[in-house]
Amino acid sequence: MNRVRLALAGGLAAVLVATMGATAHADPDAVEKAREELARIQQEASALDQELIQTHERAAEAEEKLKTLTKDLKAQEKKVDGMADQMGDVATMQLQQDSLGMTAQLLTSGSAGTFLSGLATFQSEIDRTNAGVQQLQLDQAKLATLREDAEATKKQLDKDEAAKQDLAEEYDAKEAEAKKVYDRLSEEERQRLAELQAQREAEAAAAAAARAEEANSTSRSRSETSEPSQPSQPSVPADTSGRAAGAVSAALSKVGSSYVWGTSGPSTFDCSGLTSWAYRQVGISLPRSSSTQYSSVGRRVSASEIQPGDLVFYYSPVSHVGMYIGNGRIVHAANPRTGVNTTGLHSMPLVGVRRVVG
Repeated sequence: MNRVRLALAGGLAAVLVATMGATAHADPDAVEKAREELARIQQEASALDQELIQTHERAAEAEEKLKTLTKDLKAQEKKVDGMADQMGDVATMQLQQDSLGMTAQLLTSGSAGTFLSGLATFQSEIDRTNAGVQQLQLDQAKLATLREDAEATKKQLDKDEAAKQDLAEEYDAKEAEAKKVYDRLSEEERQRLAELQAQREAEAAAAAAARAEEANSTSRSRSETSEPSQPSQPSVPADTSGRAAGAVSAALSKVGSSYVWGTSGPSTFDCSGLTSWAYRQVGISLPRSSSTQYSSVGRRVSASEIQPGDLVFYYSPVSHVGMYIGNGRIVHAANPRTGVNTTGLHSMPLVGVRRVVG
């Protein structure tokens, strides 16, 4: 671990040396302000992206539900109309005829047995009619429920479609704001910005390594003074077929692809769309949003235990996800300006790591 910290410190020193000599003409205040603005915009855009994904999913679910409800509604309307026809005027006339017939039987019947037989037939017809009326009422109630459900689903769909439009416009505005911030920098300031971002990333990596070393030291001290315990069983399947490596290869094959919110391949992606697509290529299904992936996929591991194929999550609340590829780097669908690319593990505020398999 000391070697790791020395290496990180050396890398940080190299960044600082390069920074001191490379861009003497850059306005440091302008560069720092741009860095802060871009970091803020990126976090806000990531949050909007997650809202877009969730709204997109709700709208898709509502659309599918509405299709099913519409089909069921038509079938139920047809059933109710048919039963209503059967139980309409013809049934009323039949009941009237049966009533007159019973009276005639009462007056003309030659025996009590004949009268009772006719009365039993009449009662059976009444029972059948009553059962039909009750079934018609039940089917009419079901029809009313289907209509209410379809109406509510249509309202939710319209609401989500409108929200999608609003969120998309807000997201585009954030991207335009980021482009404006970047475009106003001179070439020297852009170089300085890249150096400053690298410096911040190196500092974050060094701080993370120090925290990991401290945590490991504390863990060793506790284990030496406590009773031995059985190791907990991992909650993810063993990676016997190299699926994590396969997911990494799949994700890396999409470097250079465009970022489009609400898409999960094969040619365009948003952040969680890339990770879900990559793992789908090795037979593993992941939830669609980064927040759901963070809360439900695999098991959580520390940054010091990170392995290629692990999912890495950023910002609080979680609104961005990438995949660790090794050597302190991740692959992710960043934004519409840069698309799918690779960057440092600590290029954004890291909040957690989850192991999908292995």
